[in-house]
Amino acid sequence: MPSLQVKKAVAVSFLEATKLTGEDLASYRLELSQTHVDAPRELTRLYGDARRLRDYLQRCLSAYHEVVTLDLTESDAALLVACCKRAVSSIEFRRSQSSLSPNEDDWLLKNRQLLCDWAVEIVAPPLTELPLRPLTAVPTDADRALSTRIDNKLQNLSNQRSRPERKSSEWSSDAGKSAGITSVGDPRTLGPRKVGPSVGSTPPANAGAPNAEQSTAALTRLLDPSKVHDPRLRSLVKIDLASLSRCYSSGDLRLSAVLLASIMESALLDHVIPRRGELGLTGAPETWHLHDLLLQAMGVGAQPKDRALAFHLFASRNLLYPANQMVTPVIITETSFEGLYAFVLRALHQLGFGAPVDARPSGFLRNEDMLQ
Repeated sequence: MPSLQVKKAVAVSFLEATKLTGEDLASYRLELSQTHVDAPRELTRLYGDARRLRDYLQRCLSAYHEVVTLDLTESDAALLVACCKRAVSSIEFRRSQSSLSPNEDDWLLKNRQLLCDWAVEIVAPPLTELPLRPLTAVPTDADRALSTRIDNKLQNLSNQRSRPERKSSEWSSDAGKSAGITSVGDPRTLGPRKVGPSVGSTPPANAGAPNAEQSTAALTRLLDPSKVHDPRLRSLVKIDLASLSRCYSSGDLRLSAVLLASIMESALLDHVIPRRGELGLTGAPETWHLHDLLLQAMGVGAQPKDRALAFHLFASRNLLYPANQMVTPVIITETSFEGLYAFVLRALHQLGFGAPVDARPSGFLRNEDMLQ
């Protein structure tokens, strides 16, 4: 799977979940050996894999970076999802068996939600099932909710894979890719993006959709610059909107993602600077954590998946740093750009900028659910 960039707190939760699972596997192996029962080969393999994953996470955390980059294989990711599920069950078991202080209980609930969200984020078939006894006789509400979310995600992935391929003559769209955010993209196809029919492009929503010129022009209507109060930010938004339209029309998705993040940052700063006291902001704007600030500004309108989208959006500036790309090369696809664009469109609505519906280019963001 592509490289995964997470905050250090998330990586610590991954490490604790992996440690817990490794300890449970070791205890179960010891229990079987004491009863003179041969441990299944799968149990021994998973125990070794859990120890290796634990050591890898420890090495990644030892770098003392605020953002941790994880290069996980598909089997490692599947095991990590299983560890997260086991940790969620352990948290529920702990909450049911002991009397906790309000602060400790609140911390456990937040950690449980974090593990659930990231397990759903990285899950992919096939799943890894741990050969361990459940901690409770009956699955808890949290266990059932997480299993349902994972099943829904896998069903959606299965439906996407089962869609038949279409010939390039059946549609007119874009198939290009350039360096960008991998964790929300689809790195299966690579090639220059062209306006017009191309192999691997996506079909338009309907036969009467606007042409490519109208599609790229719609990007300039993502945000009305007159709604930005600060004159400096207003000027930047005007420049970035025009540049975004040119980059997208020429097939440069890498710079399109960078400019999209710049537009969102300008709008966010214009929204929060007058509310510094209300939001508890101190210091200069360049010291603020923009992805957390955006979710805070969106309030109840923020969805669980928005945390990852906000992080990837503002991390797109790393695309301009060759040193970062040498260490962790990433790509951005039409699909990933659509996801980021849909998130920005919805975030602007939440902040009160009211991006119009016709800001969606043709054949672009065809899934209306992305805007809800």
